[in-house]
Amino acid sequence: MELIIDFDKIKDPSKREWLINSLKLMQIGFQTTEKPQTIAQYNKDLEKGNAEIDAGEFTTASDLKAEADKW
Repeated sequence: MELIIDFDKIKDPSKREWLINSLKLMQIGFQTTEKPQTIAQYNKDLEKGNAEIDAGEFTTASDLKAEADKW
């Protein structure tokens, strides 16, 4: 059985990413019907990411490793 997921209906990118990663982790096959991202949306996402970095909203590789060691 395969799932067909319309990712365009999931507006929150973090929820889309979480869903994809969860399905891959559980080895559940799926297909997407996601439309290609426009250049305007791509640039908007880049600007948002840069603003998060400028605001200090990121995790360094060493912080992530320390957090993973707690698991």
